[in-house]
Amino acid sequence: MFKIILALKKELTTGILLQGDIRNWTIPVIEEYQQNFPNSEIVLSTWEGEDVSKIPCKVIQSKTPEPTYPHTSTKNFQIIGSQNGLKIMKSDIILRTRTDMFVHNSNIFNIFIEANSLDKIMYPHSGFPKEFGNYWISDFAQLSSRKNLVNYWDSMKFDDGLISTSVQPVETQFTKYYVCNIQNDNRPWNIVHDKYYIKKRFHEDFQIELEKYVYRESYQDAIMRASSGADIKS
Repeated sequence: MFKIILALKKELTTGILLQGDIRNWTIPVIEEYQQNFPNSEIVLSTWEGEDVSKIPCKVIQSKTPEPTYPHTSTKNFQIIGSQNGLKIMKSDIILRTRTDMFVHNSNIFNIFIEANSLDKIMYPHSGFPKEFGNYWISDFAQLSSRKNLVNYWDSMKFDDGLISTSVQPVETQFTKYYVCNIQNDNRPWNIVHDKYYIKKRFHEDFQIELEKYVYRESYQDAIMRASSGADIKS
């Protein structure tokens, strides 16, 4: 099996899709990815009106979604940005992530490949209690085959504004629709989770650093303690 995995690594191409507004960290994030993943395809999917003149990678700009009513969320932004970014990518395996966040681990693609499940989505798990609820999967990052991510985002239902994120968080809405409607699988969550997802640690595996939390020391301490818990170690 180990020889098969080694051979697979040599054949598969890798890519990174950054999706969202251009932030203070966006260019440094791209530059680090270019250093850590010199052979990977890197694409920024952002919005019309954003200044992309200094962006050092391939860029696609989409029209900003119309606001929803009575509730607003990031759902349609994520769906449109991901769909359009994935359309122009050719890589076999893609890390879909944010424009304001580093995934520092230069071994992240190998971690996914060694899980030997190209049909699953690998995601970062912080260890907070809410993440143990049914259908709660972080939308900070997804790592999977291009085919799987295209199926996920192209089939995703657009937000109509009727559900408040305080009632059902965006992460839960995405996951529940993917499992129950796209995969048509209504079995218990603990079963379907392991069928469609690979859980890896926020800090130790993905080595995530998020711009909006970098100066919030109390949050960083809490997330470090949670993510090092034995219950989520792989």
